[in-house]
Amino acid sequence: MISLLKGGTCTTNLYATGYKGQIEMPTELISPPRLIISLLLLALFGAEIAQAASGSGGVRFAEDYYKVEGGPRIDVSVVNPIFSPGTTGTLRVVLANDGVVERLVPGVVPPGSEAEAAQEMLAEFGSLEASNLMAILRSDGQIEVLSGPLTIDLLGPGETTILIFDIKIDKKEEGPVPISLNLEYEHQVDVSFSGGTASPLYLPSSRTIDLILSVEGKPPALGLMGARSTLHPGEMGSISLIFRNAGDNPAKNSTARLVAGPPFTLQQDRDHLGDIPPGGVAVARFNVVVDGSARPQEHSIGCEISHDGGVATFSIPVSVALEEGSRRYGTLLLGALLAAGGGIAFWLIRIKKSGSPRRRGPILPKR
Repeated sequence: MISLLKGGTCTTNLYATGYKGQIEMPTELISPPRLIISLLLLALFGAEIAQAASGSGGVRFAEDYYKVEGGPRIDVSVVNPIFSPGTTGTLRVVLANDGVVERLVPGVVPPGSEAEAAQEMLAEFGSLEASNLMAILRSDGQIEVLSGPLTIDLLGPGETTILIFDIKIDKKEEGPVPISLNLEYEHQVDVSFSGGTASPLYLPSSRTIDLILSVEGKPPALGLMGARSTLHPGEMGSISLIFRNAGDNPAKNSTARLVAGPPFTLQQDRDHLGDIPPGGVAVARFNVVVDGSARPQEHSIGCEISHDGGVATFSIPVSVALEEGSRRYGTLLLGALLAAGGGIAFWLIRIKKSGSPRRRGPILPKR
């Protein structure tokens, strides 16, 4: 409503047509002829804006040097989308302004207005900025949003910012939870220069982005219960690993992968275990070939179990041993060598104690 009393300035918001400004009004009660003239001026002013809007697909100034096509484009991503039931946490959301100018359309530049036209051309790139931005996080009730609306003064092209919301998860909630982020901001749609003074034209914009959070209980707790192996140099052997899920949730789509280097050559490095329920046990089996030059000693191998909730890694010792027959043959050979060595030593000691035998001459026949 425009006051016609003396002594003030009336501010009218013409966001419906994309213009906001001030209209100076005389403060005396205006006579009917003057009132009619004022209303006609207002009508002409509105008609000029409407004419500009109809000719460009949006609100523009009727006459300036350049028109710009393009504006801010705000992308949203969630940094930490996973939460636990019955907890209070912090949700971090990244806003990135990837806006670009798609086209800059030149108008008519009268002689002598080149400098002012150049100023306007540079000012048109302000259309990529999102100003007075307000972000509101909303949920259908599964998640309680503890933070109020967040505001950002300016998000320029190529810039990013992080929004931090405090949220509370219902203790009965689990699985994917939809939420929405409502963004409201202003952006420049046109600018006009006159006498070296810029007159930008702003319009409000809004956008709603749907996001998904994941509410998960305690993750599976996989542990190694034991390992069995039959490994001999130069032969194919087997390794069996026994795992148990000590967590409260199943380890779904579990796959064990064996990681081993020399002296082992893997015949297959993966074993699909399927779903391991809470308290359940799974056995992963692998066939390996042991190098013939492998020493009979303890070696270390690695194993990874990947499942829908993550990856568990283990370091496992395994032993390479000689075969039973080889060990028995080696024992017998060693015993024979020791016995022979003992006999030789006994004979040498006996000779030493009795002294050297006397040397006898040749036996001659009697005459």
